[in-house]
Amino acid sequence: MKKSFLELYDGWKCPSCGLEDETFDHVWTCDEHRSLLLKIKNNTIDLLLSLLFEYNPDITDYSALLTLNIWTISIDPDNFTFVDLIKGFIPLELTQILNLWIPRKQLLLVIIEIRQYIYEQTFKEIWIRRCSFIKEFERSLGITKKKKLTLKNFRPFNNILNSDRELEYKFDALDSIRNNIYFGKNIIEFYSNLTS
Repeated sequence: MKKSFLELYDGWKCPSCGLEDETFDHVWTCDEHRSLLLKIKNNTIDLLLSLLFEYNPDITDYSALLTLNIWTISIDPDNFTFVDLIKGFIPLELTQILNLWIPRKQLLLVIIEIRQYIYEQTFKEIWIRRCSFIKEFERSLGITKKKKLTLKNFRPFNNILNSDRELEYKFDALDSIRNNIYFGKNIIEFYSNLTS
């Protein structure tokens, strides 16, 4: 928002708390969203445990899963946290633990369902509310679509690809990276497969 309409939004703070600059990370760590995120996190854990129980009712100790940093709502450059799960990152450590309890086929189904649940809940409970608030706030200030279009910062797109083949290759590589991130594969294997 600020990059596209710098003149219009420069200096605006988070629409929820009004105190901090709104960055991607702040959207998920804002104190105003804390109770919603805790609810989403706890429901995610409940869903994960019920899915695991469905595929393997013999699991008696979930402590290895429940003590992972992924259940922490914070930004940590050294550890995966719940904010990273929101971004779509699935840590290898999580998949390794799940793989001890359930077969790979079920593991992928569980990861996909958990990932989808987190996405839907954060989108519905946090992002849509944020956008509605921004829309109402803009309306109260008289900011219209027409005004936005007259102020939009137009920047040339310098990274135009030369051929469809190059574009296709880049998307194949992006799909591979996403699959490695989502499903916790080893990134070294990704690079080995890419260069062979």
